[in-house]
Amino acid sequence: MEFVENRILELGPGVFIRNAVDNATWADLGEGVVVVDALEDPNLAPVIQNCIRAAVGKPMKWLINTHWHADHTACNPIWARQGVTVITHESVGPPTLPGDGRPDITFHDRYTLRPGERAVEVEYLGGTHTPWDSVVYFTWAKVLHVADLFGWGMIPLARWDEQKVPRLREVLGRVLAYDADVLIPGHGPVLTRNHIRRWLQYFEELLAQVPAMARARKSLAEVAAALPPPEDMRDWWRFVDWKHGYNLKMLWEAYR
Repeated sequence: MEFVENRILELGPGVFIRNAVDNATWADLGEGVVVVDALEDPNLAPVIQNCIRAAVGKPMKWLINTHWHADHTACNPIWARQGVTVITHESVGPPTLPGDGRPDITFHDRYTLRPGERAVEVEYLGGTHTPWDSVVYFTWAKVLHVADLFGWGMIPLARWDEQKVPRLREVLGRVLAYDADVLIPGHGPVLTRNHIRRWLQYFEELLAQVPAMARARKSLAEVAAALPPPEDMRDWWRFVDWKHGYNLKMLWEAYR
Protein backbone atom coordinates (compact mmCIF):
# COMPACT_ATOMS: atom_id res chain seq x y z
CA MET A 1 0.00 0.00 0.00
CA GLU A 2 1.32 3.43 -0.93
CA PHE A 3 2.37 5.53 2.07
CA VAL A 4 0.66 8.92 2.09
CA GLU A 5 1.48 11.10 5.08
CA ASN A 6 -1.49 11.85 7.38
CA ARG A 7 -3.97 9.84 5.34
CA ILE A 8 -6.88 8.25 7.25
CA LEU A 9 -7.38 4.57 6.42
CA GLU A 10 -10.04 2.13 7.58
CA LEU A 11 -8.16 -1.16 7.96
CA GLY A 12 -11.13 -3.25 9.03
CA PRO A 13 -14.67 -2.64 10.29
CA GLY A 14 -14.38 0.30 12.67
CA VAL A 15 -10.56 0.21 12.86
CA PHE A 16 -8.82 3.35 11.63
CA ILE A 17 -5.30 4.71 11.36
CA ARG A 18 -3.93 8.17 10.74
CA ASN A 19 -0.96 6.92 8.78
CA ALA A 20 2.13 9.02 9.44
CA VAL A 21 5.69 8.94 10.70
CA ASP A 22 4.02 8.50 14.10
CA ASN A 23 0.85 6.47 13.65
CA ALA A 24 -2.36 7.00 15.60
CA THR A 25 -4.84 4.13 15.62
CA TRP A 26 -8.39 3.99 16.93
CA ALA A 27 -11.34 1.60 16.93
CA ASP A 28 -15.08 1.90 17.48
CA LEU A 29 -16.08 -0.31 20.42
CA GLY A 30 -19.74 0.65 20.41
CA GLU A 31 -20.14 2.95 23.37
CA GLY A 32 -16.86 4.71 22.71
CA VAL A 33 -13.49 4.68 20.99
CA VAL A 34 -10.18 3.13 22.03
CA VAL A 35 -6.97 4.77 20.82
CA VAL A 36 -3.61 3.02 20.59
CA ASP A 37 -0.59 5.21 21.35
CA ALA A 38 -0.38 8.93 21.93
CA LEU A 39 2.25 10.28 19.52
CA GLU A 40 5.20 12.56 20.35
CA ASP A 41 3.59 15.96 19.78
CA PRO A 42 0.92 17.04 22.29
CA ASN A 43 -0.34 19.59 19.78
CA LEU A 44 -1.74 16.68 17.79
CA ALA A 45 -4.18 15.69 20.55
CA PRO A 46 -7.07 17.79 19.16
CA VAL A 47 -6.14 16.83 15.60
CA ILE A 48 -6.55 13.14 16.40
CA GLN A 49 -9.80 13.79 18.26
CA ASN A 50 -11.17 15.65 15.25
CA CYS A 51 -10.22 12.71 13.02
CA ILE A 52 -12.02 10.35 15.39
CA ARG A 53 -15.15 12.49 15.40
CA ALA A 54 -15.16 12.63 11.60
CA ALA A 55 -14.63 8.88 11.22
CA VAL A 56 -16.70 7.47 14.08
CA GLY A 57 -18.66 10.26 15.74
CA LYS A 58 -18.14 8.81 19.22
CA PRO A 59 -16.12 9.90 22.25
CA MET A 60 -12.64 8.66 23.05
CA LYS A 61 -12.87 6.56 26.23
CA TRP A 62 -9.72 4.43 26.40
CA LEU A 63 -6.04 4.81 25.53
CA ILE A 64 -3.67 1.85 25.26
CA ASN A 65 0.06 2.61 25.31
CA THR A 66 2.09 -0.11 23.62
CA HIS A 67 5.21 1.11 25.41
CA TRP A 68 6.43 4.14 27.29
CA HIS A 69 8.70 5.94 24.84
CA ALA A 70 8.10 9.66 24.47
CA ASP A 71 6.98 9.34 20.84
CA HIS A 72 4.06 7.15 21.97
CA THR A 73 2.90 9.01 25.10
CA ALA A 74 2.97 12.79 24.54
CA CYS A 75 -0.82 13.19 24.45
CA ASN A 76 -1.38 11.02 27.54
CA PRO A 77 -1.78 13.88 30.06
CA ILE A 78 -4.15 15.80 27.79
CA TRP A 79 -6.45 12.87 27.19
CA ALA A 80 -6.23 11.66 30.79
CA ARG A 81 -7.42 15.07 32.02
CA GLN A 82 -10.43 14.64 29.73
CA GLY A 83 -11.34 11.42 31.55
CA VAL A 84 -9.83 8.89 29.15
CA THR A 85 -8.80 5.63 30.84
CA VAL A 86 -5.13 4.81 30.23
CA ILE A 87 -4.15 1.13 29.91
CA THR A 88 -0.62 -0.26 29.71
CA HIS A 89 1.65 -3.00 31.01
CA GLU A 90 2.50 -3.09 34.72
CA SER A 91 6.23 -2.71 34.02
CA VAL A 92 5.59 0.95 33.19
CA GLY A 93 4.89 1.52 36.87
CA PRO A 94 1.93 1.65 39.23
CA PRO A 95 -1.04 3.95 38.65
CA THR A 96 -0.45 7.42 40.08
CA LEU A 97 -2.45 10.63 40.34
CA PRO A 98 -5.61 10.89 38.20
CA GLY A 99 -5.12 12.94 35.07
CA ASP A 100 -1.33 12.90 34.89
CA GLY A 101 -1.25 10.48 31.96
CA ARG A 102 0.10 7.50 33.86
CA PRO A 103 -1.89 4.25 33.63
CA ASP A 104 -5.26 3.81 35.29
CA ILE A 105 -5.25 0.09 34.47
CA THR A 106 -2.19 -2.17 34.29
CA PHE A 107 -1.91 -5.85 33.45
CA HIS A 108 0.65 -8.64 33.79
CA ASP A 109 0.44 -10.91 30.72
CA ARG A 110 -2.82 -10.09 28.96
CA TYR A 111 -5.73 -7.71 29.12
CA THR A 112 -9.06 -7.79 27.27
CA LEU A 113 -11.13 -4.66 26.74
CA ARG A 114 -14.70 -5.70 25.91
CA PRO A 115 -17.27 -2.99 26.62
CA GLY A 116 -19.70 -4.50 24.10
CA GLU A 117 -19.63 -7.06 21.31
CA ARG A 118 -16.17 -6.11 20.07
CA ALA A 119 -13.07 -7.20 22.01
CA VAL A 120 -9.57 -5.75 22.00
CA GLU A 121 -6.86 -8.07 23.31
CA VAL A 122 -3.56 -6.72 24.63
CA GLU A 123 -0.59 -9.06 25.10
CA TYR A 124 2.71 -8.27 26.78
CA LEU A 125 5.68 -9.07 24.51
CA GLY A 126 8.40 -7.03 26.19
CA GLY A 127 12.11 -7.54 26.43
CA THR A 128 13.34 -6.52 22.99
CA HIS A 129 12.58 -2.97 21.84
CA THR A 130 11.75 -1.96 25.42
CA PRO A 131 10.87 -3.76 28.67
CA TRP A 132 7.25 -2.65 28.21
CA ASP A 133 6.21 -3.70 24.69
CA SER A 134 2.68 -4.93 24.08
CA VAL A 135 0.72 -5.78 20.96
CA VAL A 136 -2.95 -4.92 20.49
CA TYR A 137 -5.30 -7.22 18.57
CA PHE A 138 -8.62 -6.01 17.17
CA THR A 139 -10.20 -9.45 17.15
CA TRP A 140 -13.24 -8.85 14.94
CA ALA A 141 -11.19 -7.12 12.21
CA LYS A 142 -8.07 -9.34 12.25
CA VAL A 143 -5.88 -6.26 12.67
CA LEU A 144 -2.82 -6.38 14.93
CA HIS A 145 -0.93 -3.35 16.24
CA VAL A 146 2.73 -4.36 16.69
CA ALA A 147 4.07 -0.89 17.56
CA ASP A 148 7.88 -0.71 17.33
CA LEU A 149 8.46 -4.46 17.27
CA PHE A 150 8.66 -3.94 13.50
CA GLY A 151 10.51 -0.93 12.13
CA TRP A 152 10.43 -1.46 8.37
CA GLY A 153 13.79 -3.22 8.37
CA MET A 154 15.43 -1.71 11.42
CA ILE A 155 16.64 -4.07 14.14
CA PRO A 156 14.13 -3.24 16.91
CA LEU A 157 16.65 -2.99 19.74
CA ALA A 158 17.65 0.30 21.34
CA ARG A 159 21.21 -1.06 21.44
CA TRP A 160 22.73 -4.35 20.37
CA ASP A 161 22.52 -7.12 22.94
CA GLU A 162 23.22 -10.63 21.68
CA GLN A 163 21.38 -12.08 24.68
CA LYS A 164 18.15 -10.52 23.40
CA VAL A 165 18.27 -12.33 20.04
CA PRO A 166 16.40 -15.45 21.25
CA ARG A 167 13.72 -13.25 22.80
CA LEU A 168 13.40 -11.27 19.57
CA ARG A 169 12.85 -14.46 17.60
CA GLU A 170 10.31 -15.61 20.18
CA VAL A 171 8.42 -12.31 20.15
CA LEU A 172 8.17 -12.12 16.37
CA GLY A 173 7.16 -15.76 16.27
CA ARG A 174 4.33 -14.89 18.61
CA VAL A 175 3.34 -11.99 16.32
CA LEU A 176 3.24 -14.39 13.37
CA ALA A 177 0.93 -16.72 15.31
CA TYR A 178 -1.86 -14.13 15.32
CA ASP A 179 -4.62 -14.55 12.75
CA ALA A 180 -4.07 -11.04 11.43
CA ASP A 181 -4.53 -9.81 7.88
CA VAL A 182 -3.13 -6.33 8.56
CA LEU A 183 -0.38 -5.24 10.95
CA ILE A 184 0.12 -1.69 12.19
CA PRO A 185 3.62 -0.49 13.11
CA GLY A 186 4.35 2.44 15.37
CA HIS A 187 5.77 4.36 12.43
CA GLY A 188 5.16 4.30 8.69
CA PRO A 189 3.08 2.14 6.36
CA VAL A 190 0.91 -0.78 7.40
CA LEU A 191 2.16 -4.27 6.61
CA THR A 192 1.37 -8.00 6.59
CA ARG A 193 2.88 -10.98 8.36
CA ASN A 194 4.90 -11.68 5.22
CA HIS A 195 6.96 -8.58 5.97
CA ILE A 196 7.80 -10.01 9.39
CA ARG A 197 8.81 -13.32 7.82
CA ARG A 198 11.04 -11.59 5.29
CA TRP A 199 12.67 -9.45 7.95
CA LEU A 200 13.49 -12.50 10.05
CA GLN A 201 15.26 -14.05 7.04
CA TYR A 202 17.17 -10.82 6.48
CA PHE A 203 18.12 -10.61 10.15
CA GLU A 204 19.50 -14.15 10.16
CA GLU A 205 21.50 -13.35 7.01
CA LEU A 206 23.07 -10.35 8.75
CA LEU A 207 23.87 -12.39 11.85
CA ALA A 208 25.56 -15.03 9.71
CA GLN A 209 27.85 -12.53 7.99
CA VAL A 210 28.43 -9.20 9.72
CA PRO A 211 29.99 -10.44 13.01
CA ALA A 212 32.52 -12.58 11.12
CA MET A 213 33.43 -9.70 8.83
CA ALA A 214 33.82 -7.34 11.78
CA ARG A 215 36.05 -9.80 13.63
CA ALA A 216 38.13 -10.13 10.46
CA ARG A 217 38.76 -6.36 10.72
CA LYS A 218 36.76 -5.45 7.66
CA SER A 219 35.86 -1.77 7.64
CA LEU A 220 32.24 -0.67 7.80
CA ALA A 221 32.55 0.52 4.20
CA GLU A 222 33.75 -2.94 3.16
CA VAL A 223 30.86 -4.57 4.99
CA ALA A 224 28.37 -2.23 3.32
CA ALA A 225 29.86 -2.92 -0.10
CA ALA A 226 29.63 -6.67 0.43
CA LEU A 227 26.09 -6.56 1.81
CA PRO A 228 23.91 -4.15 -0.18
CA PRO A 229 20.20 -3.86 0.61
CA PRO A 230 18.32 -6.93 -0.69
CA GLU A 231 16.53 -6.14 -3.94
CA ASP A 232 13.14 -7.28 -2.65
CA MET A 233 13.41 -4.92 0.34
CA ARG A 234 14.56 -1.81 -1.48
CA ASP A 235 11.05 -0.33 -1.53
CA TRP A 236 10.60 -0.72 2.23
CA TRP A 237 9.99 2.57 3.98
CA ARG A 238 13.30 4.40 4.66
CA PHE A 239 15.19 1.12 4.36
CA VAL A 240 17.76 1.95 1.69
CA ASP A 241 18.52 5.50 2.82
CA TRP A 242 18.72 4.74 6.53
CA LYS A 243 17.74 1.45 8.13
CA HIS A 244 19.91 -1.09 6.32
CA GLY A 245 23.00 1.00 7.01
CA TYR A 246 21.93 1.46 10.63
CA ASN A 247 21.70 -2.31 11.04
CA LEU A 248 25.12 -2.93 9.53
CA LYS A 249 26.70 -0.30 11.76
CA MET A 250 25.02 -1.65 14.90
CA LEU A 251 26.33 -5.17 14.30
CA TRP A 252 29.75 -4.09 13.03
CA GLU A 253 30.38 -1.91 16.09
CA ALA A 254 29.28 -4.71 18.42
CA TYR A 255 31.65 -7.33 17.01
CA ARG A 256 34.73 -5.52 15.73
